[in-house]
Amino acid sequence: MQLDIITLAAPISIDAGKVLGTVGAGGIALALTGAMIAGIREPKGGDGGGKKGKIRKKMTPDQAQWTGIAAGTFYMAAGSIWTVGGQLSEALSSLFTGGGFGEAGTGAVSLLLAAIMYFREMTPGKSAVTGIVTAGVWASAGGIWGIPQALILTGAGALGIA
Repeated sequence: MQLDIITLAAPISIDAGKVLGTVGAGGIALALTGAMIAGIREPKGGDGGGKKGKIRKKMTPDQAQWTGIAAGTFYMAAGSIWTVGGQLSEALSSLFTGGGFGEAGTGAVSLLLAAIMYFREMTPGKSAVTGIVTAGVWASAGGIWGIPQALILTGAGALGIA
């Protein structure tokens, strides 16, 4: 007796550890930007009634800040149109490191931003912008300030998405 094998479905496999397929740094930057926009503000218009157009879960200021830091990190990694975050960070750093405040380096600007993030509770929108700017300043400062960038990019690389 001969046994015939019929394949009913294609085998499922994850290609080289790419859990989400091919995403890239630009794709992650786009997704995080979309998450920030969707999670920070209520949609405009409408009567406010019903469930259509409502946010299921609004971001807290801390969530918006850390999402902004991750997005800012991927903005720098992606390049192209995403360089605005890095340009904002450089502009803020140069404001303090240009000599107007004595000898202040990017480490001092990083410390200032960390203090603002820790001690001030901002709205989620302002927190997200602060996070985006902070990502660029921390990356350019290096040292201990570069740890978040290294963790974010290493984690994305381990998942195969950047």
